[in-house]
Amino acid sequence: MLWCFTHWVRLYAKVESTKTITKARLHTISTLTSLSLQCNTNVTVTADGGQLSNDAGLVLFQEFLHRINFRQLANQCLKLPDQRRFWKASMIDIFLEKLLLDVAGYLHDSSANDWQRDPVLAATLGSSRLVSQPSLSRFFKRLEDADLDDFRKLIWQVAALAFRLSGQSRFVLDIDSTHCDTFGNQERSAFNAHYMAYGYHPQVVFDQESGLLLDALMRPGNEYTGKEADKFVETTFSRLSALPQSTSVIIRGDSGFAAPKFYEMCDTHGVDFLVRLKANSKLGKLAETALVDCPPKYEESKCVYHEFKYQAAS
Repeated sequence: MLWCFTHWVRLYAKVESTKTITKARLHTISTLTSLSLQCNTNVTVTADGGQLSNDAGLVLFQEFLHRINFRQLANQCLKLPDQRRFWKASMIDIFLEKLLLDVAGYLHDSSANDWQRDPVLAATLGSSRLVSQPSLSRFFKRLEDADLDDFRKLIWQVAALAFRLSGQSRFVLDIDSTHCDTFGNQERSAFNAHYMAYGYHPQVVFDQESGLLLDALMRPGNEYTGKEADKFVETTFSRLSALPQSTSVIIRGDSGFAAPKFYEMCDTHGVDFLVRLKANSKLGKLAETALVDCPPKYEESKCVYHEFKYQAAS
């Protein structure tokens, strides 16, 4: 849900009253002349070169969130703890602002202070919904483990909405782990020898056909890539099978996921899998027959496809 815009997307928007618009204007995303927003009918986006904000492209992202009823999905999935007595922005408002900050490429909470003075964002989102850096930082201190599970549900609900609209039935899943650097004493942050850095080491699964993230599991930085990957993908397999359309699923992973429990989970759900194996002497000998007709050219690389049966001794 964070992948529709990137930091280099910059548009200049002009905020004007919709009362000044006398006739409907045709527009496309490639030649945007004028766009009246559904999320705020008092705002119109134009491409006339006005310089009100460097982050006006986020107005279109906010419009996208509005049209998919993202706020409603967030309210359904997230039960964010809130013991505040006096507040103007709800916890969902703060979450959405953090989402927009990430989409725009702002990695520090202090950027929220600048947004409070941005006329375009204030007019589009509402000045009361734009919070300061302290409010944004306190938002994360309130989160608990159960809230992380709720965010996972929200990720899936956004993806499921796309699949229901598109009717997609073929899924090529890619499972992997990634690294999120930390620079303080964050809870469960740990050193990862592969990345030579402190941070977290979450597991993620994407759908290659649509490019959508289907699930993400936050883990300490020293967790092994494929640890309990069978339990992680079971949730996604069950969710895909529950879609209204019939589905065909295949999953791909590197050698970190080469484990019997992972294979068994795929077989249980009828999911085909492609998993890389770590090189060993036996695999090397079995592969030699495929290299006979492939003369070595050390200055070049070549991919050869071959098929043979192999079973680990363990």
